Amino acid sequence: MRLKRIVLLLVLSFLLCKTNLLCGQFNVLENIGDKFCVLIEILGEDEKKIGLTEKRLRTVTELRLRREGMKVVTEVTRKTPFIYVNVSVVGPVYDIALEIHEWVELERIPITHGTIATTWNKAFYGGHERDPERIVSGLDQLFDAFFNDYYKANPKEKEARE
Repeated sequence: MRLKRIVLLLVLSFLLCKTNLLCGQFNVLENIGDKFCVLIEILGEDEKKIGLTEKRLRTVTELRLRREGMKVVTEVTRKTPFIYVNVSVVGPVYDIALEIHEWVELERIPITHGTIATTWNKAFYGGHERDPERIVSGLDQLFDAFFNDYYKANPKEKEARE
């Protein structure tokens, strides 16, 4: 019985990898471009109590983008994806998410019926020990994952930046 479960788990893992659900999301970043808006979720009282600010998160986010040669824009259009950062603090732990949102449309429905959807996301959680820089470090790790996937999907962009 235990062997059957292990085999089933391995088969399921393989299938999920083949459909890109478990083993990376870089394909959705192909040809996404190098211009992004930035949206930082408004922080609650628990996040502010440990000294975390929206300004600090925005600064880190925009700096990471600019370091990679990306452009930060303020004008939101249907063609401009945006980076969304969300932090939640509950007691001694935090959760931070980095997401890419884009305007999407279904081919079978006219253009006026599109919507905004999350096309790439990663999350990180840990203990903050009342130090906001631990959360900023988690955001940095999420950007490492984002740029890793971005350059997998757009290898010519990496070559051009080097």
